[in-house]
Amino acid sequence: MSTAILEKFLIDYVEAKEGEAELVDAGTYTILYGSEPTMKTVTFEIEAAKENHQIELFLPGSIFFDAIVKDATARGCVGATWLSGFQVVTKIIQSEAMKTFSFVEHEKDGVKKREPKMSSFQPYNVKVVTFAFKVRMTTDIIEDHLYIVSIDARTSKILKNFMEYLSKFQHLPQFEEDIPDYHLQDFSRCYQIAIDSVRQKLTGLIVRKKQEAADLKNKEAERMKKYYDTLNAELEEALEKKAEDREAVANIQAKQKAMLVQRQSALSDIEFRYRMGASMSLVSVLVTNYPCYIAKVSVPSSIQTLEYDIIWNPLFKRFEPLVCPTCKNHSYAMNFLRSGIRCQNCFT
Repeated sequence: MSTAILEKFLIDYVEAKEGEAELVDAGTYTILYGSEPTMKTVTFEIEAAKENHQIELFLPGSIFFDAIVKDATARGCVGATWLSGFQVVTKIIQSEAMKTFSFVEHEKDGVKKREPKMSSFQPYNVKVVTFAFKVRMTTDIIEDHLYIVSIDARTSKILKNFMEYLSKFQHLPQFEEDIPDYHLQDFSRCYQIAIDSVRQKLTGLIVRKKQEAADLKNKEAERMKKYYDTLNAELEEALEKKAEDREAVANIQAKQKAMLVQRQSALSDIEFRYRMGASMSLVSVLVTNYPCYIAKVSVPSSIQTLEYDIIWNPLFKRFEPLVCPTCKNHSYAMNFLRSGIRCQNCFT
């Protein structure tokens, strides 16, 4: 069995922990890692581990391997992919853009359509950052939920079902050409949007789980109380019958005290088992790069010359609408008035 992948994984892990890995023999390494540096000698060779018990085996199933994988998983991972295979013909989308977008100026003597001057479409790299969060909820059982949020790093918008599109395209190890990035938002901003989105989704789920846990706790606590109330009633009845037997009374009273301790312990155990706990951790980050085709558009009017970016998004196979400066909604038609620029909706 080739262990090359496992060896690379171990070296990458040690280096990520700001440690060092040194090859001492074929398949055997001395590693130094951790905030409080720990030195170990590990091997991928079973026979080497058998001959020297001070060397730890690093293969699936071994204790050290499982510990490393668990730690690496808990810290999450970052990956990047570059999409290709869009087959965009710029002359066609250039022609389609002139038909899709309209710019109209309203003057005293009537309405005039303004013909924009458009540069040729050029590719720009657009990034989408996809965060995967694991949410663990604990009541009487442990439930793990996975939430995936994709953020457009250009507009800071959440993209619905983005991951479903990725399987339709080829994935490259890197771009073959140096394509410039287009209007990137700060990574921390994308992360905060993803966190807020997941928290919003979790609110209803946590409330429901808390109620379920409370209902189960109350039901089991009530059943436990009835059980001990029945036992206590039987002891009280025996106490009345044996009222003249001092030794029997002492025994019954001792049983009552012991039962009271057991009852309290059982109720405390129920309270502990149905405590509601929720934690969230970042599992992975995927940065998806793909080229959008962008043309600079200049629209002359009697007031001023306005400039826009016309974007053809090959991933979704559409032109992206412009943002109306008045109502902030999206539109493919802009109206120029003395009072300002309005899209077709807010103009109507």
